[in-house]
Amino acid sequence: MKRGKEIKLTVLENYNLTTGTVDNKNPKSVFITISAWCNPLIDTEIDYNKIINNLMRTIKGTLYNTLTNKFIKEQTIVDLDMRESGIKFDKRSYMCCEITLFQQNELLPITSEILLENINNITKQVLLDAFESNQYFTFHKVKK
Repeated sequence: MKRGKEIKLTVLENYNLTTGTVDNKNPKSVFITISAWCNPLIDTEIDYNKIINNLMRTIKGTLYNTLTNKFIKEQTIVDLDMRESGIKFDKRSYMCCEITLFQQNELLPITSEILLENINNITKQVLLDAFESNQYFTFHKVKK
């Protein structure tokens, strides 16, 4: 049976952040999970489907621009779970984004300082580019 490992990250306060791997003995892939409660900033009818798609595009673009090191491949998987049907002004909605990264060359354990530093940098850049600068939502760690 494969055993994974998960580590909490503390890059920015408003988000629940974890990183980990499914197989700690052979960590070919590592994941970053970003979850938060989003609060819409605009009280008018908006096509949130388009905004969510743009958010996904921003995340992928940031990853493409950030992944320029010898430890992690440019190949990624991004899964953004944000339901447009539940988004209403003055009501927080749950958002979860899971990013899967693939290691190249030497497979470093998830506890490796080098790998954790790279993951922290990637996570911080995604948070700043896609979430913190978002003009349609504010993000919070808890629902209330």
